[in-house]
Amino acid sequence: MQTLELKDELAIQLNQVAKQAHLSTNDLIEQLLKQYINKEIKTVTFDDFIGILKDSPTFEGDPLAIQQKMRNEWD
Repeated sequence: MQTLELKDELAIQLNQVAKQAHLSTNDLIEQLLKQYINKEIKTVTFDDFIGILKDSPTFEGDPLAIQQKMRNEWD
């Protein structure tokens, strides 16, 4: 068992949110912690990277010219 010490204002907000969700404060905290942990452990997939390089200066311009320039680096 763990005891948390919260500032009064935060404790009031926690109680209000728990009441609105029809949960005990313990259940609410448990749900929020599970969500946080699952978010932190999220597996990175290819979909996370789609579009991330679209604004990169490295890939500006004609795609064929970019490919030729990259291939010419090996000459």
